[in-house]
Amino acid sequence: MEIKDLLVDGPTKKVYSTNQSDQVIVAYNDSTGKGKKKDGGEIAEMNNTVTSYLFEYLESYNVPTHFAKKLDSKSFLAKKSESISMVVDVYNVASKKLAERLSIDEGTVLEYPIVELYYKDEKNTRPMINEYHAYALGLCERKDMTSIMRIATKVNAVFKSFFDRKKLKLVNFSLEFGRIHNQIVLADEVSLDTLNLWFVKEDGSFDRVPEGSDKSKDEYQQLKARIFGE
Repeated sequence: MEIKDLLVDGPTKKVYSTNQSDQVIVAYNDSTGKGKKKDGGEIAEMNNTVTSYLFEYLESYNVPTHFAKKLDSKSFLAKKSESISMVVDVYNVASKKLAERLSIDEGTVLEYPIVELYYKDEKNTRPMINEYHAYALGLCERKDMTSIMRIATKVNAVFKSFFDRKKLKLVNFSLEFGRIHNQIVLADEVSLDTLNLWFVKEDGSFDRVPEGSDKSKDEYQQLKARIFGE
């Protein structure tokens, strides 16, 4: 597999074209968007390992994804997709940010999952939108939104069951989608940066973990160990 042009230069990963027109390479960076070193790339390696594993796990449940295979410690091969400029957030528990917005207690288990849509705008302000904004902005059609919501709901059900067995509470997570030959697929990543997981204690209470890349290296390692039963 030959790497060609840099297509996306993101804060946590880069995407490269290859000598195969229908495939790209997703490579995790050794630093965050703020330039903070990630302990010699150990967190990049953990995110790549978790993403590769979870994409394969979702594929086993017939969830369509852009994932092809893990290449090395920090990169994976993916099918090239047309990106949809939208982020889908799914909440099962009130995280700190959601609790502040809704004036409820952090850690409140939601009776029904909350699904939120965010527009990936050029200024990177990511305003919250609804499905009608998505149609008006030309992000997707109604049939696409139906597929996106169906996949997001299925991913939530599969992940909740999986993480429950690992004694982890799936608080909330972010998903991105793309199109391959007009089919909606799960794209981007499903890593320890996009999943908000809390440790479940023996008494059933939660040991909260910071969201996103604000976690410490030790917290990344503990989460990875739970996921893989290490």
